[in-house]
Amino acid sequence: MSIGIIVQQIFVLLVLALVGVIATRRRIIHGEIKTGLSKIVFNVTLPFLIITRISSLEIDQTDFLDWGIVIILVFASILFFMLIGIITARILKLHPDKSIIHVMHTAFTNAVFLGFPILDALFPNGEGILYGIIYFLTQNTTMWTLGIYMFTREEKRKKIDNLKNLINPNTIAFFIGIMMLLLNIHIPDFLFGPLEGLGKTTIYLAMLYTGAILAYINIKEIVRDVTSFLLSFNKLLLAPVLLIFLMKAIFLILPIDLNATAKTVIVLEAAMPCQTLMIILARQFDKDDFYATQNFSVSTLLSIITLPIIYYLTQLMF
Repeated sequence: MSIGIIVQQIFVLLVLALVGVIATRRRIIHGEIKTGLSKIVFNVTLPFLIITRISSLEIDQTDFLDWGIVIILVFASILFFMLIGIITARILKLHPDKSIIHVMHTAFTNAVFLGFPILDALFPNGEGILYGIIYFLTQNTTMWTLGIYMFTREEKRKKIDNLKNLINPNTIAFFIGIMMLLLNIHIPDFLFGPLEGLGKTTIYLAMLYTGAILAYINIKEIVRDVTSFLLSFNKLLLAPVLLIFLMKAIFLILPIDLNATAKTVIVLEAAMPCQTLMIILARQFDKDDFYATQNFSVSTLLSIITLPIIYYLTQLMF
């Protein structure tokens, strides 16, 4: 695989996001349409992308062990990134409403809206998407349990409300795809074509949505607050590089191994920019949602530079 693939893919995503920015500035994409784009991607196109990609894979028994190792590594990497966020938030002496956003944005990534399109381009055989989905599910589980707990430590909320969020069209699509894969069930050709085509629209709709959010960037406000740039440095460069070396050391010490694709996916997903959903959660839990939007904007723009660097390092190390 060439480093040019990820550079080209990020350029494609940048162009698509720019279209979203222009359409939003010209009020073609407004509040309701932006919300609709998010819902269409999350509830329609992405589930079909997941099902068509997973059900068309071929696996053997060793893959199950790999999946288990990936889950453990993803959970460990989230905790590692979270620790870095806690340390830097204390060093920066952030206000509590900013501090929790800083920690959550350091730990949780834009695994779907930016991560999946890049993985689909880098690994067109579907293997990258499979490991990306495992990353997403592990992150989702951690976010709606430990993450929400950290958001609501001072509030009394029913745990069942958080667990309900784990059941969504994407998790359902994942388990349907896995069952089809295990039982060797294939979608008939006359259905697979249109469903796969629908799934592939995820990249276009997701980046239009991303552009719609980026359209509200206030450059002057961002420049005045360097904390978003420090967060982006930690999240996009420092922590992923440390993660690469930690994973390299783990597999040298322990009598286990993992294929290069899985290792690369874990690092790339961890190195993705800040999660979009955190903006919504910040509003819901009365935290600093402006800071959340600022983090998302800065990290998304800087990831254009950092993701090729991280991908190049994974190719050298793995």
